Amino acid sequence: MNFLRKIVALLAIFTILIIPRTLLAETSDQQALDAIQKQYEKILTFEANFIQESYIRMMDQTQSVEGQVKIKKPGKMRWVYGAPDEQILISDKNTLWLYIPEEEQATKVPVESIYSSNTPALFLAGQGKLTQSFNIESVNQEKKKIIVTLIPKTAQQSLARLVLFADKKNYQITGSTVYDKLGNRTTIRFNQIRVNKKILEEQFQLNTPPNVEILDYTQTP
Repeated sequence: MNFLRKIVALLAIFTILIIPRTLLAETSDQQALDAIQKQYEKILTFEANFIQESYIRMMDQTQSVEGQVKIKKPGKMRWVYGAPDEQILISDKNTLWLYIPEEEQATKVPVESIYSSNTPALFLAGQGKLTQSFNIESVNQEKKKIIVTLIPKTAQQSLARLVLFADKKNYQITGSTVYDKLGNRTTIRFNQIRVNKKILEEQFQLNTPPNVEILDYTQTP
């Protein structure tokens, strides 16, 4: 399901921000993880521009798109993608919306109907614990950034590996790469990051023109 695959790639970026404490000794790597965790806990809202690059192995092509993101804890987010594939992804903590203006169609689904208990997207809604789902494979400290690689503890339908990037100067999350089991990868890099600025609740509500078709999968039979 393309809708599911798209959302997994998007949500993984922020669900892995909750870095678990490990059994590592109190090394510089552990200190870096603790600093990232501490910085994340200070953030109540997050806004940024982003560049997303998606490599599709079957086509051996890389697609690039730019956009803006707004995040408000717990679990609220708004991703706006520009040309050539304009779309809006919104979560109000319980429901996910994917709106594609060109197709005049919006899809509405409940979060819990898509993700299993060990899928990272649930962490945005405040469910589950990251330590139950991921192991830290490595922590690499370069001159200007920290790279954390996480591996799912149990086999998942598509997710193979998550790589998290943080600024070594202030430990701010700056992006991530999501790898799936088919050899595809999605990288998002954030810029013009703004934290703890007021974000109106209406940003997490989808308002569409009257002619837009709504595919509502939140209703029970």
